[in-house]
Amino acid sequence: MLFAPDTVEGPTDGTDTPAEGTDDTPAALPIVPLPPLAPPPDPIFDTPFKYHTSTMLPFTTHTRYRVETLNAMGYEMKDHIVGPMPVEDFLQEFLPTSQIPNYDASSFTSGFAPGIFNSTLSAVDEQHAYQPFASVSTSINTMRSFAPQLSFIDSHNSADMVNCSSFTFNVKPDVCVYADATSRGTDISTAEIVIEFKWGYSHDAFREDSDNIISSTDNGMDTLGQITSYAAAQLGAQYRSHAFSVLIVRDRARIIRWDREGAIVTSVINYNTEPHLADFFHCYAQASPELRGVDTSVSPANAEEAALARLRLKLPDSTRMFKVSIPVVDGSGMLTLIIPQPVAYGIPPVGRGTRTCPAYDILNDKVVMFKDSWRVTLPDVLPEGETYKLLKSHGVRNIATCVAFHDVPRSITQQITQTFRFSRSAWARPMLKITLHTLHRLVLNIVGVKLVKFSSSHQLVQSIRDALIAHKDAYELAKILHRDLSVGNIVVFEGVGILIDWDLAKLITIQGPRQRNRTGTWQFMSAYLTAQIHAVHTVADDLESSLYVLLWTALKFTVTTLDIVDRTLLMTQVFDGGSSKEGWLFSRTNLPRNAFVGRKSLDDLVDELCVFFSHRYSKVTAKAIATLEALQLELEAESAVKGRLYMAVQAFRDETVAYKKEMGMKLVHSHDAVIELYDKYLQAPGWPEDPAVEQAVLPIKPAAGRMITKSILSARVDVTPTGKKRKLDDIESDDHSGAPSLHSVSSEVGDGTLLGTGLDDLKHLQSRFSP
Repeated sequence: MLFAPDTVEGPTDGTDTPAEGTDDTPAALPIVPLPPLAPPPDPIFDTPFKYHTSTMLPFTTHTRYRVETLNAMGYEMKDHIVGPMPVEDFLQEFLPTSQIPNYDASSFTSGFAPGIFNSTLSAVDEQHAYQPFASVSTSINTMRSFAPQLSFIDSHNSADMVNCSSFTFNVKPDVCVYADATSRGTDISTAEIVIEFKWGYSHDAFREDSDNIISSTDNGMDTLGQITSYAAAQLGAQYRSHAFSVLIVRDRARIIRWDREGAIVTSVINYNTEPHLADFFHCYAQASPELRGVDTSVSPANAEEAALARLRLKLPDSTRMFKVSIPVVDGSGMLTLIIPQPVAYGIPPVGRGTRTCPAYDILNDKVVMFKDSWRVTLPDVLPEGETYKLLKSHGVRNIATCVAFHDVPRSITQQITQTFRFSRSAWARPMLKITLHTLHRLVLNIVGVKLVKFSSSHQLVQSIRDALIAHKDAYELAKILHRDLSVGNIVVFEGVGILIDWDLAKLITIQGPRQRNRTGTWQFMSAYLTAQIHAVHTVADDLESSLYVLLWTALKFTVTTLDIVDRTLLMTQVFDGGSSKEGWLFSRTNLPRNAFVGRKSLDDLVDELCVFFSHRYSKVTAKAIATLEALQLELEAESAVKGRLYMAVQAFRDETVAYKKEMGMKLVHSHDAVIELYDKYLQAPGWPEDPAVEQAVLPIKPAAGRMITKSILSARVDVTPTGKKRKLDDIESDDHSGAPSLHSVSSEVGDGTLLGTGLDDLKHLQSRFSP
């Protein structure tokens, strides 16, 4: 989604073209050819939906879809791990000494000897192993003796509450490694390497003697989720191409390289007798920032630039600011921006990793929108910047202007994503879900406002209608289908709705699937797409999405006759239920006829849109079709004599399910028909001035009082090494209404999924928590 905390981009007349960058604008880095790639994956018939947090999380009202546990994060990551890579090959590929200037091997060769980590292994438990492993204050100079340029900090009691506030558990690695001597505790925005210790082999995330390198135990999945969360935080809070971490399970260690395609893990290192782990830190300490994974196309802004940008962007004085340059679309030079430190989100690191923010254009003294994402690199997938160019060249209305973009060039091979490249190596266990990604940046000319901050419900409806105009133009003029009409992808600028985020768009001339997973925003997908795993995405699906965008936003941000219980039931059923959308279009269960207080036009629009799109899903028997055909023949035969019988038969025909479906199916693909419905009610009088006000919903939590492990603990918990069971004696209200969580009507199955088991019982809460 492309929006700022309070604002998002929108279109202008396109007259503000950035000039060339100043003299201190960094020159574009040389482009390194991609290394040899793995063979293409086996062909598939169509693109199934990806049931991951990046597609489920942003708009869910159902807490079971949030990555609230380490186990869940590990489960999402398990199909993106490649290994075990021989550790010697790993070091040679990713930290080659030939690329480390003035590499000094003497301190390593003279310092390592078998048994050097005896003090670590003799620790009575895990927590007593941190200091002897990392500190030079012990009798044996351990890891710091091989990497004196680095600081190894015992951070197991220090959670990063600044950079990881969006995580549902505390991020506090056992040991954080920094490039300076000033850091203390956990600061994931500056950490170089994260080290996680486990003292029991049952907690190892990986295994050697199996067709699958990932441990299948709950403890192992917890550990995988734990180290994944650290990588997600580090890649999210820093501008990096990749990051390294280390997992130590008593006397065994593995090094892991993380990027946006997945992770590569080494074979087991017996680090007390084998030199590879010490060699890794020795090489890393002397390596260039590029080899370490730092994105050197982004650099710290100087004090003057940072201060001015904070002022223009209305940011706190403590915000760290960076500088980045991107080639302008017309080829006249580089556009130099000052951007804030990125924010980490509590979702796995695999995927596009999209980051957007308002940025300060130094030369033109204006605020623009900056977007940074790892696009899927396939021949038929256009870079988003190219898509914007194509849209503008065809005069598509209600879109932003892309003023600068590029695929970020890399100066060394190691800064290119590597997981896909090695996924088909001889030593790699089979993995099928890894896709090649490339870092893509673009700049849009202006910044606008989120859809959910609408000034009135009339503006909400108008903005969705405006986005449909953009969708229509793109489809009819540029032959592009957007494929992700959602709340986050419609924004408002100067009263006009703008359709943004074209990175999933597809040229309609391209047939068949382009990648292994279909991505999008689950809550707003059509009933057809959520029910059919290999469905082909069409115009009708995006048009239907407009209904769910309208309904979700209106329920969540306007006053209705629904109490908190009914609102939760309705939103869970429609937006998190998936396949239940089809039945709901007919029944409109839990949605009263006059749900939207004082806005009859909104009630009528929602109702008519439901009827309009329901025709796509109505079931018509062969007998009903035959009857309709007979009626049609009779009407044609009697068309010359339009008496009462003719009119009666015609009226009867018009009310048949078969005829309604036949007529409805002619319109579900029509932009004009849907836009006409929006226009009909926008022109109606009586719309109030009702700015957005967020409405509460109830979360669903595990049952109170039951014994649960940290694998399924849904409250905010500390990441601890023990995995001991904990008892939840009380589950408190998550909002200020005093309403309880829905733990009394939910149960849990083996994989941690929460299933409603008595939603009718929820009605009993109404008398206590009705408005």
